[in-house]
Amino acid sequence: MNALCVLLAVLQALFSLAFDDGTVPGVKGQAVIFDGFDSRVVVPAAQVPAPSRHFTVDVWVCPVAFPKSPCPVVCRQRTDAPGGWSLWLDALGKVHFQVASAGEWVEACSPDGLQLRQWSRLTAQFRAGSGLYLAVNGKQVAKQPIELPWVEQESFDLWIGRTPVRTPSFYENQSIPIYSSIDGAIDELRIIEDKNAYSKQLKERFVRPEAPEFEERVLPSGPGGLAFGAWYIPLKYYSAFDERWRGDTPDVVVSFGPEQPHRVVFWRGISYAPCFVTEKGNWMCNEFVERKKVTGWGCPESMSDKHADFSSVRIIENTPARTVVLWRNLPVGVNQKIPYQSEETQWGDCSEETYIFYPDGVGVRKMVVWSDHLDQWYEWCQSLQVLHPSQRPEDVLDAGHIMSVAAMDGSSATYAWDFEGTRRQDEPSLKGANIQVTYLKSRWNPFLILEDGDGVNEKGGSGPAIDRYAGKWSDFSAFPWRNHWPVAQDYVIGRYACVADAPSHTYTATQYNAPHSIEGNKMTKLMLCGCTEKDADGLLPLAKSWLRAPTLTCGGVEVPYDVTQRAYVFRAANPVILSEAKNPDPSASLRMTEGASLRMTLEASPEHPADGLCIVIPGLTGNLRVEVDGKPFTDFKAGVRNAWDGPSLILWLPLHAEKTVTIEIL
Repeated sequence: MNALCVLLAVLQALFSLAFDDGTVPGVKGQAVIFDGFDSRVVVPAAQVPAPSRHFTVDVWVCPVAFPKSPCPVVCRQRTDAPGGWSLWLDALGKVHFQVASAGEWVEACSPDGLQLRQWSRLTAQFRAGSGLYLAVNGKQVAKQPIELPWVEQESFDLWIGRTPVRTPSFYENQSIPIYSSIDGAIDELRIIEDKNAYSKQLKERFVRPEAPEFEERVLPSGPGGLAFGAWYIPLKYYSAFDERWRGDTPDVVVSFGPEQPHRVVFWRGISYAPCFVTEKGNWMCNEFVERKKVTGWGCPESMSDKHADFSSVRIIENTPARTVVLWRNLPVGVNQKIPYQSEETQWGDCSEETYIFYPDGVGVRKMVVWSDHLDQWYEWCQSLQVLHPSQRPEDVLDAGHIMSVAAMDGSSATYAWDFEGTRRQDEPSLKGANIQVTYLKSRWNPFLILEDGDGVNEKGGSGPAIDRYAGKWSDFSAFPWRNHWPVAQDYVIGRYACVADAPSHTYTATQYNAPHSIEGNKMTKLMLCGCTEKDADGLLPLAKSWLRAPTLTCGGVEVPYDVTQRAYVFRAANPVILSEAKNPDPSASLRMTEGASLRMTLEASPEHPADGLCIVIPGLTGNLRVEVDGKPFTDFKAGVRNAWDGPSLILWLPLHAEKTVTIEIL
């Protein structure tokens, strides 16, 4: 489509552009697709004679999505002040016809929006000394009296499908204007000087032509049938979007096999921020580090990294026992500035998020932030429901059943959306709640479990807290609904959505908890995450197994539990008991040989249960068997992580226990 930036129009009739060398079937012959990013046709003013007094603009348009700032279907206008005329669409698909008079715009506007993915005929007339007249599909929809003898336009280029200048977004952050292009097809443009052309067109019988078959736009989550593990997959959205990206680095999809039909997607269209995708194809993200407004344009966060310039994802570990994915990102403003960047050293804020996923579908999210201003405001966890272009918040959220929460003491609550009063984002939920399930009209719904230490959280309170959103948010959706993220390439801080024509998001809750650790300029935060068939209170055993993990001993010595991995990790200094072995060197590589075994005791209880168990043993390799309480345990998964300092056995046991059990590796 960029080829259309050349003077395609010079090859057409003087006041008629048929676009017959376009790429899709049109009203007659072919039509031209405009990609919604930077497509345009520009005809120099010298090649478009100006009407002496009256003129009529007649054109067909088939929008796939509506522009997010005023965007002409066709115009001849000044670029520094109101001047000329424009026939343009707004975010609701309403048609505007405007002319400049005495340095101000005067317009006629349709009361209703156009249909998406359908051809519509727009006919607009300026009648000298009378006014503006606007018809859609052969019916007059608006008129505006104006005693103007003529419209200055002879020195202005003719623009088709593109704003010649930046224009403010609709509804929000209008101080940062953006360029906008038509997203869809345009055909059969005519500019006619005949005063009677408008009335003649209204007398014609309107027949809607068959619409072109545009590509479907569904956020990509990869092919079905994937086994457990992380997979590099080049996820495709639609051609015009995919072709804009530079580089062939694929995205990452984490699958949990056919029995758990949900997955985690790290996709470039969301700057690789991980999203949990349910079996119904509904998406949710648990946010990312967001910093105070210090860069000039909004809060710095990966949401503003429109081209993923500051984000990358890679698979660190991939075995049958677990998979590890690293997402590295810089929280930037939409002006691509990094917060708290030192004038002296140029170091600024940086974030790394490590995700360790196990075969039970549960992942550990470990976020590490480096900043010289950790004492300043930040946010790291918010329930963001990501919506496909065809979805509204109401399509994925059940107002009567938004979320359930639970606390470590066993208390729990379920919440509907509270529509009373003004919009709010700080409605408290259950005191001490650190477990949450968000319902997305799916069987498998996203959950999170916050680390529940007593330290000061980012809100200034102690320990974990979950705040809910409430109130009626706009005339277009009772829920929050915004489309400046994901996928949008416009450099805007924020933008409310009004039509389900582009990817968008809503949000239902914000979560707070104390840091796991702060070491100098490095802060670590932890949570569990995944998808579940349970309510929040049903996840209490899982939460206890992570935050109140039972003691594991080997040879009378405790094996350290690493909450950041959800795993028991042997150290080289750990004594081990190997039957048939004499005086084993605990720092040496241990290879399971025939007749050898490694025995452990897990002191589980109702308050310290096991709900899935991972054991990491440096240096141990070879084929193995597992027994629990002396009986064969065949459901385990084992893998070897190879590193510069030697291999480690990763052993996963889908073990659930509330009493002491013995585990033996043979």
